[in-house]
Parts: sequence; C-alpha cells; structure tokens
Amino acid sequence: MFSETKKNAAVRCIPGISLLLGGVAVCLSFLPAIASQLQFEPSAIAAGQLWRIVTCHFTHWSLDHLIWDALAFVILAALCETTNRRSFLGCLTASAVLIPLCIDLLMPEVDAYRGLSGIDSALFVLSATTILRENVTTRRWGWVAAVGIVLCGFAAKIGFEYVTGQTLFVDSAAADMVPIPLAHVVGGLVGVGIGGWGWMSGGRFVGNRNGHVSRRQGIRLRIEG
Repeated sequence: MFSETKKNAAVRCIPGISLLLGGVAVCLSFLPAIASQLQFEPSAIAAGQLWRIVTCHFTHWSLDHLIWDALAFVILAALCETTNRRSFLGCLTASAVLIPLCIDLLMPEVDAYRGLSGIDSALFVLSATTILRENVTTRRWGWVAAVGIVLCGFAAKIGFEYVTGQTLFVDSAAADMVPIPLAHVVGGLVGVGIGGWGWMSGGRFVGNRNGHVSRRQGIRLRIEG
C-alpha cells in the first residue's frame, strides 16, 4: 500500500493537463488552416461556432508569439497544476471563457483574437497570490514584499501595453498583430479572484503541493498564521 501511495503521489505531481494543452498550441501552429477555424471571431461565434471561445487561446499569429505564450503557459500552468489542481482548473476554465467574452463586450471592433497570454496572466497572478498567501501565513515579510514588487511589475507591463500599443516581449509589428491589454487585465482579475477565494476559504486551500489537506491541518495553519 505504501508503494501504491507513493505512485499515486508521483502521478499527481506530473502536470499532465499543462503539457497536453501546451502541446495542442504547438501542434496548431503547424496547421494554419485549422487554426483559422479555431480563432476568436465574433461573427462566427454569433453564427453558432461557440467552440471558438475556448479554442482561440491555443492559436497564435507567429512563431515568436507562440514561443513566448506557450513557454509561459507550460511553466505557469505546471506550477499551478502541481500546487493545487482544483484552483488551477478553476482559473483555467474561468479565464478561457471570460477573456473572449469581455473582449467581445468591451471591444466590439476586434474581429479576431488569438493567444495564450490572457490565460498566462491569470495563472501568473494565481501563482503570485498563492505564494503571497503562504508567506503572509508564515510571516515571511521579505517574500511578501518580493511578490508585491512582482505584481507591480505585472501591472506596469499592462500599463506599457496600453500606453505604447506594443507588447513587451513579442514583436507585435513583425507578427502583424495589435496587442489587447484587456485580455491581460481580465486574466489578472480571474487570477486574483481564484487566489482570493482560496485565501478566504482558509485552510481548505492551504496545504501540500496537491492541495490535499485536512480541515484539521487548515485550522492549525489559520491559528498559527
């Protein structure tokens, strides 16, 4: 039984969903005809092609765009998935749906959208919020300050995109695309919401790397923190 438990724990530490979805994004970059049928297009969605709401995130405009988005996604998603799969799936699902819907509602002039950067933003903020929560609980204020600086940097990046109309990492001009900072704002808010919910829920979301923690352990952490 002990070996079986260790085996199950090892399986839970493998970020299977993250690797699978990252692989999907890479594969679609070699299938431009299919990618065009999966990108976000308000007119197509209005005609009933609802899958585009989710699939658009896994299509990209250029190799540069793909590399930055997919690399960030695999790293951040793997971190979130192996830390707390429930929070990861909630963040992934909510951001995948809400980002295109908010773009459609608030930026009706956008006729096509691609990319994982919005979901990356959600996962980044979820990771930061989780780390922040754990260090506030253990009163490691140096780490709290460091995470705060990182989050300020994230906000500054979005501000840069709004002011300049350019992305910080991807060569948007070469990719012939226009950045949509709103996607990053919505993603960040989703990350705050999911991470904040874990914080408000107390010990149920504070625990080992897989989020499997007893209520008793959670209560102890709340008292000590």
